[in-house]
Amino acid sequence: SSKLVQKSERQSWEKSIDFLFSSSGYCIGLSNLWRFPYLCFENGGGAFLIPYLFFTCVFAIPMIILEASFGQSFRFGVIKTWERIPIFKGIAFAQLVANLYASSSCIILLTWITKYLVSSVSSNLPWTSCENEWNTKHCVPLLSSDNSTNNVTLSELRISAAEEFWSYMVAYEDWRYFWCYHQCKAVVCFRHEVLGKSRGLEHIGSLRPDLVLYLSLIWVACYFVIFKGIKWSSKVVYVTATLPVVLIIVVTIRGCTLDGAWEGLRFYLYPDLSKLMNFKVWITAAAQVTYSTTIGNGILLFLASCNKRNQNFCKDALIIAAANALTSFISGLAVFSSLGFLATKLNTTMAAVASSGPGFVFIAYPQSISLLPFPQVWSFLFFLTLLLLGFDSQFVNVEYLLYFLIDGSKRLRSRRWNREILGALICFFNFLIGLSMVSEGGIYVFEIFNRYGYAGWCTFLLCGCELVAISWFYGLDIHFKEIENMIGTTRGKFLLKMSWKFISPFICMVAVIFYLSGFKLLKIGSYLYPPWAQCLAHLLSVSTVIAIPGYAVYIKLKS
Repeated sequence: SSKLVQKSERQSWEKSIDFLFSSSGYCIGLSNLWRFPYLCFENGGGAFLIPYLFFTCVFAIPMIILEASFGQSFRFGVIKTWERIPIFKGIAFAQLVANLYASSSCIILLTWITKYLVSSVSSNLPWTSCENEWNTKHCVPLLSSDNSTNNVTLSELRISAAEEFWSYMVAYEDWRYFWCYHQCKAVVCFRHEVLGKSRGLEHIGSLRPDLVLYLSLIWVACYFVIFKGIKWSSKVVYVTATLPVVLIIVVTIRGCTLDGAWEGLRFYLYPDLSKLMNFKVWITAAAQVTYSTTIGNGILLFLASCNKRNQNFCKDALIIAAANALTSFISGLAVFSSLGFLATKLNTTMAAVASSGPGFVFIAYPQSISLLPFPQVWSFLFFLTLLLLGFDSQFVNVEYLLYFLIDGSKRLRSRRWNREILGALICFFNFLIGLSMVSEGGIYVFEIFNRYGYAGWCTFLLCGCELVAISWFYGLDIHFKEIENMIGTTRGKFLLKMSWKFISPFICMVAVIFYLSGFKLLKIGSYLYPPWAQCLAHLLSVSTVIAIPGYAVYIKLKS
């Protein structure tokens, strides 16, 4: 078993593989399975891999190396590390706020997934049935006995189904969910059975008892993973980081053996090089790389601060980035082979099957596996994969919050039992925030947190501030001397300097301008948020990064 040693009142990894597994487990999450396949399909198929791999190489890998090396060089934790650049210490507090928003809202996704996971063991999968009390009059069986009738139903009702989907579901910038397909069976299931969705934010309604129960269980599980520190979580992550990848490979192999799978794969990977002339495609690729590798939010810096002094973080960065990209690509194979099978069974086109927007990975995939022998088994494996992908990211996030407070306070470090109590308080506080998102109007609160709590422009701004702080204020010459003291001579030193000092900051600046120039009012389908909620949403975004200039001003006034 992995044991840890105490140094300077702080736990650290004993085995280098602990950092690698924890970082990979955190980076490889839900976005690899549901977001990348859709973006690849929408933005040129196989051609999308060109900007995706480009930003992985010139932006993500250098950023992972920068964060890991900076955290490992001091081994103090996030807040103590940024004290080395006092005017940019606000970055630490900005990352704290961003991760607080993420930990309290992203767990709602796991709550929904858990409900679907539990439903998967029922004799009749509810999102494929027309026999539930909440089904509408438009509901028809997935496969009618008369294929010609089924084709007419698909062509005539596809548009109305999509409209009902967008009026019921969340359609936000970076996280667009959830499962519906084919005459709104799954849409109505999600709206009525899962959410009990109200008419708007003004009608918050009552709590959903089953969602409150699942939310409680997940937070309890998170607590028991993190309350003993990385001594215990480093063991749990071996399972949560590897099992989802194994399950993805299993469903990929199964999907590729299905009738019509190759048509789906061709639709997924067929390169449309004309898409590369669209500037938005490149920004989308940069955003997906940034989001999936989780750079900029301080987590990798925190995990690296637990490393031994001579940990080879450059090799780890290459493995993390490669594992993340490969998992995303394989997930696309799993999803689109399944879509090809579904299109074949319904005797329709891939365009019709994949026309429901970014949430289609949760729409068509559960539907297609419901047509397989023993659908409950495959449905259970699918949602278990989603749950594990999100769970390890969740408890690493909470562990970050816990260590942030402990590392920043000598009083909290002085007594061992403070870790257990503080961990419980963090989980309970986040649980209370989450209660607002499991009510009948909770989806509207959830939308605000996920679209504005850690918005796309905030992500790039945090990355940009890290780059400027270390490259231009701390000094790359000083930092490379520390790198050489840790791991010796670094290959590609000139390329890293160019990326950290010029290329990556430029990418961040362009992305921030692009996002802010594309301002839109907050809507869910046809529901437009009231003015006070619009203001609250934007204040939430500003609150994520306001600590950076705020603390800099404080330092100047204090001096």
